[in-house]
Amino acid sequence: MKIFVIGGTGLVGSYLLPRLIENGNEVYVLTRSADKIERIKKSGAFGILGDIRNPQDFKKNLPDRLDIIVLLAMPGVKPGHRMTKKRKEELRKETNDFFRNSMDLAVHFNIPIILPSGTSFKTTGDEIADETWPILRIGLTEIGKDTDEMVNQAIKSGKPEVVQLLYGKIYGNGGLFRFMYNMMEKGRSSVIGKGDNCIPNIYAGDAASAIIKAIEKLPIGEKFIIADDTAVSQKDFTFYMAELMNKKQPGHIPAFIMKLVLGKDFYEVIRMDCKVSNAKAKRMLDWKPEYPSYKEGLIAAIKEIKENNHIVDAP
Repeated sequence: MKIFVIGGTGLVGSYLLPRLIENGNEVYVLTRSADKIERIKKSGAFGILGDIRNPQDFKKNLPDRLDIIVLLAMPGVKPGHRMTKKRKEELRKETNDFFRNSMDLAVHFNIPIILPSGTSFKTTGDEIADETWPILRIGLTEIGKDTDEMVNQAIKSGKPEVVQLLYGKIYGNGGLFRFMYNMMEKGRSSVIGKGDNCIPNIYAGDAASAIIKAIEKLPIGEKFIIADDTAVSQKDFTFYMAELMNKKQPGHIPAFIMKLVLGKDFYEVIRMDCKVSNAKAKRMLDWKPEYPSYKEGLIAAIKEIKENNHIVDAP
């Protein structure tokens, strides 16, 4: 298959590209950085220099025929920095452009596209959300509100043919998890408030394997939650990470202080309580995570960081 990956040099892409190539696919990777073209070539893929916000600049460098598009690229969010209203609106516009232009390319080539999203649900008590639950857009997740409608409209019209993967918090050798790792190394990691809220997690390699299954099965018009099997509180995740890194157990920061420092948008996402089921992905995609819980996944991710000095960049 000829596969076009938009944003393939980020965290999930670093796990996805080698597997796609090993499976005999012809992979084209869009990157905004000329410095990453050589790295992409060494991986066995074809590097395409360009920005998905300006597809007319790179479309001529794509092959005449493609079989599927995978969108991984998302606007960059700097961890630890306060989110302003201006930056939030910029992120919303960028996200809209990423989705709209990627979907337009899929229509142009008359091929399916695999789109990303997150497990933005609100559960209480023993409730467990699945794909039938409405997405809750609060705080920083509001930047994806318009794209929800784009995807739903595409599912209704079939233009383009869409499969959407709703990822839990992705961790591995890069991205926001690498920031969290570095903070833990410096003894500056903390639990916000009580840390008793649950946020779904998924190891980056397992997110990549879900994409491969989606490409193989192509269940057009379906959405799938991609998260591991085990709900865990923010506190327990952080404490276990500290234990694996032989660091002192992090302390707690009062929630209201973090809200003042980072702003309401980050705070609402960090404090969201969400438990989900991945049963549909297991049933329809024949997918299952290699690491069914954060405990196995964190061991693998921390080992990768310690053994590999290369840090995965944003796409």
